[in-house]
Amino acid sequence: MIRVRASQIFTHAVEDAVAAKKLLDEGKPFTEVVSQYSTCPSKENGGDLGWMPEDNAMALMGEISEQDQGKILGPIHSPYGYHILQITEIEKEEEEIVFNPDTPMTEVNRVLPEVHTLLFKHFHIGMPVTGYKPEETIFTVCEQHGKTVGQVLSLLNKEAGGKQVRFISPEQLKEKMKNGEPIVLLDIREQWERDIACIEEATFITRENCESVLADLAPDSEIVVVDWKGDRTESFQKFLGQRGFTNVQGIEGGIDAWAEKVNTRMARYDIDEEDDDYRYEDIFDDAP
Repeated sequence: MIRVRASQIFTHAVEDAVAAKKLLDEGKPFTEVVSQYSTCPSKENGGDLGWMPEDNAMALMGEISEQDQGKILGPIHSPYGYHILQITEIEKEEEEIVFNPDTPMTEVNRVLPEVHTLLFKHFHIGMPVTGYKPEETIFTVCEQHGKTVGQVLSLLNKEAGGKQVRFISPEQLKEKMKNGEPIVLLDIREQWERDIACIEEATFITRENCESVLADLAPDSEIVVVDWKGDRTESFQKFLGQRGFTNVQGIEGGIDAWAEKVNTRMARYDIDEEDDDYRYEDIFDDAP
């Protein structure tokens, strides 16, 4: 696995994108062209978008290898405008080995409570909410469903190795808010979820406003991510960490726990994760 750092020139005008690329082809420094043509808030940092994991980088740039450092891509047209990207750094990430084929699924479930959803989403193994028998292992589950053990292990080890998410209990968050502490609440759910239940003090963050919201925050801001049950908090915490934010945590149990323990008048809802069409709105994969 690798992680990629990139800078970008972003503009809504195709003429500016073409002119910027011409200057780059003539050898003008990327940061100077950023200053001249980019309209993205990252312009203040020379176009730097920070670090992104391999999956996010590939979604935006296609296949990437360690030999692509310094490469300039684009102009790339997206729903938001035109992007010219420069790959500034590439680092190889060593995969942490947490599980092996003989690891009991009960142990996997202890480390990764969301394992049912992960396996169903990526491999259509089992159902999103089912228990495991004591004798079941990663190997036997893969064998039963005709899946490649190596691919499943790679996913599970990647998820477990990146488990660094911090949580604050709903009660602790309520106390901090009551005391007027400067906490930034970022609601990363979809609009329909927020329509059902929301914490009014939370900022609703989307692909469209992501850059402008983050640009107004100090790197050491105390950020609390508002999710449904906390299952997407980790990936967003990683994203914020790559952007330089050092104090990020989620609500333990998400807004569902907040409704249960703090605001008992708040509506609660369920998500049918067996539906292949269901997905969280992707906030940061395509953010300009």
